[in-house]
Amino acid sequence: MILRLLRTDFKKISIGMWILVFLGPIGIFALTTVNYLVRYDWLIRQTDDYWLQLLRQINLFLTPALLLGTTLLASLFANIEHKTNSWKQLLALPISRVKVYSSKFMTISYLLFISTLLMFIGTMVFGSFFDWEQSMPIKEIAINSFYPFFAALPILAFQLWYSVASSNQGTPLTIGIIGSVVSMYAYGGPEWLIWKWPLLENKWQIPEISVLLGIVVGGIILITSLIHFDQKDVK
Repeated sequence: MILRLLRTDFKKISIGMWILVFLGPIGIFALTTVNYLVRYDWLIRQTDDYWLQLLRQINLFLTPALLLGTTLLASLFANIEHKTNSWKQLLALPISRVKVYSSKFMTISYLLFISTLLMFIGTMVFGSFFDWEQSMPIKEIAINSFYPFFAALPILAFQLWYSVASSNQGTPLTIGIIGSVVSMYAYGGPEWLIWKWPLLENKWQIPEISVLLGIVVGGIILITSLIHFDQKDVK
């Protein structure tokens, strides 16, 4: 049954959603290109590890773009059911509410993961254009590309929950946009700030801690939202 729900939700993915999936990585590399064109000499003088510097610069744009994309996808996907007033019809079917909600979470996760994969491939391609006499750090590129996705799971779980629970998407969008802006200035912020976790910065200097926090807290928020969705009438 969950596979059937997933196929149905995949059919609901609009062209606008696919544009967001590809626009995120394209925008990030466009900004990084401008950054390097303007400040290349200064950037490479800051460290001997040019690849590490590139990953740091990409991460500055990646986190707010990831959170903004998460917000928009969650709102757009929930609004499909709100706009067509199909929640009652969908939930009247002999289908578990938990499976209905889980399908939407997995579909949005799938779209975000595609963006993450594009970031991984794009970073390798982007860095290869420079004549750096350093080997390509595949592991570090993978960490910088995939870890933020898992660290951002609490934001995904929260934004989907709020977007589904609210027929007016203005408030969920506003909160998500504010969170994206907050992430740009979250370096040095408190460790409990969920918008900081995708930056992979913490006082222990261990990015895996940010990932673990994201998975655990994201799971807690998802379970809570599943319980709420299962018990509450959705208009």
